[in-house]
Amino acid sequence: MKKPLKILAVFVATILLILGLGIAYLSFIFDPNQFKSQLVEFVKEKHHRDLSIEGRIQLQFFPKLGVSLEKVQLSEFDSKEVFAKLNQAKISLALMPLLQKQIVVDKIAVDALQLSYHRDPAGRTNIDDLIGKETKKDTETGDTTKNQTMRFDIEGIAITNAEFAIDDQKSDLRGKITGLNLTTGKIADQQKAPVSFDAQLQFEQPKVNVKTNFNTIVSFNANSKTVILENLTTLINGQFDKESLDLQVESKQIKLHREQTASEFISLKAKFGGTQTIKSDLAIHQLDLKDEQLQIGRLELNASAQQGNASKQIELQTPVNMNTRTQVIDLSQLAVQLKLQDPAMGQPQIIVPIKARAEIGLKDKYLKSHIDAKFDESSLQAKLEVQDFSSPTINFTMNLDRINLDRYVKSKENTATTEDKPEQDLKLDSLKKIKLDGAIKIGQLQVKNLHIEQIQLPIRSHDGEFTMNGIAAKLYQGSVAGNMRFQVDGNQFEMQQKLSSIQIHPLLMDFMSKDIVEGKGNLNLQIKTHGKRVSQFKDNLNGTIHTQLVDGAVKGINLAKSLRDFKAKITNKTDQQQAANKNEKTDFSALSASIVFIDGIGNSDDLDMKSPFLRVGGKGRIDLRASNLDYTAKVTVVNTSAGQDGADLSQLKDISIPVRISGPFDKLGYQIQFAQIGSEALKSAFKAKAAPVIEEKKKELKEKVNEQLKDKLKGLFGK
Repeated sequence: MKKPLKILAVFVATILLILGLGIAYLSFIFDPNQFKSQLVEFVKEKHHRDLSIEGRIQLQFFPKLGVSLEKVQLSEFDSKEVFAKLNQAKISLALMPLLQKQIVVDKIAVDALQLSYHRDPAGRTNIDDLIGKETKKDTETGDTTKNQTMRFDIEGIAITNAEFAIDDQKSDLRGKITGLNLTTGKIADQQKAPVSFDAQLQFEQPKVNVKTNFNTIVSFNANSKTVILENLTTLINGQFDKESLDLQVESKQIKLHREQTASEFISLKAKFGGTQTIKSDLAIHQLDLKDEQLQIGRLELNASAQQGNASKQIELQTPVNMNTRTQVIDLSQLAVQLKLQDPAMGQPQIIVPIKARAEIGLKDKYLKSHIDAKFDESSLQAKLEVQDFSSPTINFTMNLDRINLDRYVKSKENTATTEDKPEQDLKLDSLKKIKLDGAIKIGQLQVKNLHIEQIQLPIRSHDGEFTMNGIAAKLYQGSVAGNMRFQVDGNQFEMQQKLSSIQIHPLLMDFMSKDIVEGKGNLNLQIKTHGKRVSQFKDNLNGTIHTQLVDGAVKGINLAKSLRDFKAKITNKTDQQQAANKNEKTDFSALSASIVFIDGIGNSDDLDMKSPFLRVGGKGRIDLRASNLDYTAKVTVVNTSAGQDGADLSQLKDISIPVRISGPFDKLGYQIQFAQIGSEALKSAFKAKAAPVIEEKKKELKEKVNEQLKDKLKGLFGK
């Protein structure tokens, strides 16, 4: 028994020796480099590309079948432009395992590979001729062989210093990937292999310059067709546009199957740095993708932004359901909390809890959402629908019972002073894409200390024109109604507003903290303006403002008192300058005036104020550009029988006395201009009023002198 086995062993050894000698001889006498020209011609004829092999081609036949290439270059289709080139590539595989449908590959090594990828706006690429199109025969062959399993082992892969240039016009992506390195351990069925990848991404569009590093342990099961990634870690850091970026993705395990993908937990942490620091933590719990359904048991997002002492934070939790075929995402139990902290605000901390539900269609590009929020004293309900994200059509309604915006605005004393920065031009062309149709209702609003109720704001926009027609609100025992319009082209703004039966004093006190006018009345505004910058809006203001007040008073000056003082100064015609005094006022029964603005300069010449014994007219100028007022009122005494004030002023009846109101808006002063009264008119008026008194005094004096003279004579003659 031993002898036949020995003979068989010798026979097999002899056969192997002969085969080995044959392969060795073949490898010795065969030089693949002599076929370079044929290979170049084949590529040119078959693919219309130029192939260049400057280095040597080396073949290995035993014990492994292998090939080694050096300095290879391939052109673009029908072009001399370089498509791909490499410095060196090696690959080899064992011969004997091939007979058992096993592929045992030695290490695959590629050095300094350079590849260019182009795609035009129509989706055509520069590799279409290389990859070809799947034929029906290929599909049928794939179907008949899909259950056949071929085992393969790879000792390892080493790709070093690779570079990829990308110009994707369809996706607007342009840049390159440099310094790409990929190394793996042994890749085999049910064997864990470490994988490491790193590269530098340098893109012009978008502006990206980052380093990326990827590490994981890969294993696969050929029978179940499952790939498992364990201890996955991805690090990305660098510049994204003008912001710094640090990104980290981690997962203990991700299972990948042709029919299912699952992971218990995936973590993503990001940090952006620039004018403000933004941090974001995303956690995905119980991810499962199967049968066109993606389910996430719980998605958690915690993002924060820090700028100086101010911070913003958002916390979000929701389950996620998505149909991968229709690409519809369902967020039916969305819980959000917004947190704002800023010591400079009237209220240093704001917390806004939100409950919402949303549906997002990625394929059909739509969003539907309902929002409920309660914070501080406010309760908000809103509905939002968006169609087409690139040129959105937005429909919305918002109902807010009450809100005090002053609580959330920085106070002037808490606002840090900073150096003035050059004002930027308004760039609003992107608003032209928006179609808007919505309505806002607010029960009670406080803003800049104004108190407004029952607000209705309908908003619409189309082709860059935003309109608010039918504005309505209640304020200060009156009402407001009107329209507004803004045109993006030229930044044109128009407003028509009518305020009716408004109590003007509390309105001005709340809004401007100015105690200047009392009364009830109406205000009509019809104004328009435009400008490349916000500061130019007041410079380019045009339009009219008309006001009518009744039963009120002008605060800061008592004209009756000032005119009584005039009597004591009647012979010394000097102007009397005085600051506004909040304890002084001039009552009126009616007041009306209008202002016509042309390029930020307002002129008024129809002031008409009536009081029991005074009539006031006047004209002047309001300079919005310089925030300055220069107005001269003409005060005339018309009724000296109206009480003690009128009687005291009887000698000034029909004299027109100018009162100048001038200065910056925040520091107005009053000046009674006695010197401007005409001298002859003053003398005539004074003479007419004083002559009867003088004649009476003369008569009294003459009688008194006569009596005294009689007494003296009587005494004289009596002696």
